[in-house]
Amino acid sequence: MGKAQYKKKTQERRHNPLRVPDAHLGSGKGEGKADPAKEKQMLPILNKLKSPEYADRTWACAAICNLIQNDAATRRLFQGRNVVGELIERLSDGVDEVVVEASGALRNLAIDGGHELCGEMANKGLMSHLTVLIGKISNTIDSIISSSQPQKLTEEQFQGRKHLLALAENVISLIWSLAEANPKTLQAVNALGCESLLVKVLASRETLGLGVSLAAAQALYSLTQDNPPFRRAFVSYPSALETVISVIEEDHALVESSQQAKTRKGKGKDKQVNGAEQDELPDGRALLRRVLASGILKNTVLAGSRTDEKVNVLALTSGTILPLVNGLLDVNLSDICSRVSELAQLLPKEGAINPGKDFKTDHRSPVEVSLERIERNLMTVVIALEVLTNVCAGLEDEEEAIFNGAEIIAEGEDDEIDEDEDMEELFADEDLIAMGRDPSLIIDENLQSTTINPGATLSHLLSTLQLPTRLNILSQLTPLSFPPANNQPSIHPPTTSVLSVLHIRALEALNNLLLTTVAAVPSNDAAASQLTGTIPVRDLWSSMFSLIRTIGSEPDALNMKGQEMRVEVLQMALGCVWGTAKLGARDLDVQNQNIQTLIDSTAVLRSEVSKVRVIETLASLAARKSVSDEQNKVIGTWLLQLLTSSASLTAEVLIATLNAIIDIYADETRSYDRAVFVQGGFLEALSGSVAKVRAEVKKIDKRKSRQLRTQGEEVYENLVAFIKYRRSLRL
Repeated sequence: MGKAQYKKKTQERRHNPLRVPDAHLGSGKGEGKADPAKEKQMLPILNKLKSPEYADRTWACAAICNLIQNDAATRRLFQGRNVVGELIERLSDGVDEVVVEASGALRNLAIDGGHELCGEMANKGLMSHLTVLIGKISNTIDSIISSSQPQKLTEEQFQGRKHLLALAENVISLIWSLAEANPKTLQAVNALGCESLLVKVLASRETLGLGVSLAAAQALYSLTQDNPPFRRAFVSYPSALETVISVIEEDHALVESSQQAKTRKGKGKDKQVNGAEQDELPDGRALLRRVLASGILKNTVLAGSRTDEKVNVLALTSGTILPLVNGLLDVNLSDICSRVSELAQLLPKEGAINPGKDFKTDHRSPVEVSLERIERNLMTVVIALEVLTNVCAGLEDEEEAIFNGAEIIAEGEDDEIDEDEDMEELFADEDLIAMGRDPSLIIDENLQSTTINPGATLSHLLSTLQLPTRLNILSQLTPLSFPPANNQPSIHPPTTSVLSVLHIRALEALNNLLLTTVAAVPSNDAAASQLTGTIPVRDLWSSMFSLIRTIGSEPDALNMKGQEMRVEVLQMALGCVWGTAKLGARDLDVQNQNIQTLIDSTAVLRSEVSKVRVIETLASLAARKSVSDEQNKVIGTWLLQLLTSSASLTAEVLIATLNAIIDIYADETRSYDRAVFVQGGFLEALSGSVAKVRAEVKKIDKRKSRQLRTQGEEVYENLVAFIKYRRSLRL
């Protein structure tokens, strides 16, 4: 227990394309209060979607997109008029420009509407249209690539290529959004066979440009995460891995400077935004594309696998990927928040829009462009942290064996034995204790086999790169990290959303690094001190509790809709507290308030893993050499009450609680033993819980949770042996 690493990313925590949860928006938008001025414009715009004039149809697609941006209430008004179905129908329009704008509107709907709208799109036939469009885009790209000599394009050809690139970017972004939405839409995306298009786009990035190739990288990164069917198709596709490696090794700075030169050519002076240059920030798309490619490779190639024979992922990680990621970790979040606050004041006021005839779905003011660049740069750091989390995940726990025929038969025999053992439930606690194992046979769970295989040497990660300190800095909250707890919107919801995820990713990477270090600490005290001496445990301890106190200072917000990230960050911070306590409990200045904070936190945690982490952290603190009788008593009494209370405990928490009590009081020579364990009547309370523990362990379904059942049986037997041993000391 407590060894949970963070390799998988739940869809709820993905920042983009499912970008800003409705509840972040505030001002009634997430609750259904639509802007009356926008509502008045709705029907005329919808009617123009079926206009005989293609210019009207194009305009209507763009207008819809901009009316509902970051406005859930208005979006639902349009949904009630079947706007999704109408836009999907426009994907088969005979005019390319209409198809482009319709796909752009659907893309933006998917980004802003998230899971709900992606599911609706799939249900209303979007996938069949995507199949047709993927084929059309792929064939056109093939014709562009096959042109051996660059030719001067006619105006019609130029517009056609422009439409192709915009359509390709929109379609690939839709694929990306659908892959993130839910298992059903992910399965539908897998069935599209889109890996060929995505690899082709990425391989032709120089010809096709940054926009569409970045979308392809984003889609591939998402599709290769925890998705074996697509991962197999991708790895087996010719040149797929070679293409990804070429992106990783590409100098993004040269790509971006070349792109900037093309953009500025013939435009004269840069545009100004209230006296500030629009291009003050790097575009960042080539850098993000390169970091995403690094993530794609880490998702698809396991070190030492047959695929890795041609790749050598460890060499690429140490030589290219890790230096790339490392260069992104020193971002100053306080400065970014200040800049976002300034720019947010310059955004145009919301309300009804009056777009001109040439209005497009991608229309952005200079201020919005600057804010998007900030968001993109933060997202690049998020993906870099996800890659780093993978690098720091150095533990390979033994997987439970897949049952073969003989094991199934044995399982059936176990069921028969279970039926016979049901009679044990009639036995009293003392009868069960008498039947228990000998005290000399107590099993130490820490002796279970674990392979340590970090993506880089620990000394490099801890000492050279100083990752604990730098990840700690990135985990600290800013004024924009969460939506306000007063139901008002953030001044810029996209920035708030990405900052929340960034903190979580930094804590996940730190958690994995600490976890790997705990497993790697040798038994030799001198060697252990040398390894852990590079980790600032006191600073980490102080910072994590400061973060926990900040989140706890607004307790009502923890249960509010739209504030789910607060609990996510809290759980990650508690995981890092666990690692810090395991590595340096003897060096920590543990205050009584720290212990009470850990105990109180279990009431709001939603993850069983996090609750187990808190219990194990408290056990480490209670057993440290410098612990006072008072602190030991507070922890021990709480654990005992947790075990013996009438409240139902999950199997994971029950096992962790018993292990903690046995670990703390296994050595009767400790100074606190008599004052707490003996005088507190702990032995008698434990003896009276044996039948309850046995009954709870037998409730664990060994078919569904074989390993957990084994752990439960071991801890039950350890409890009985522990009771016997403690009783023998009285003789």
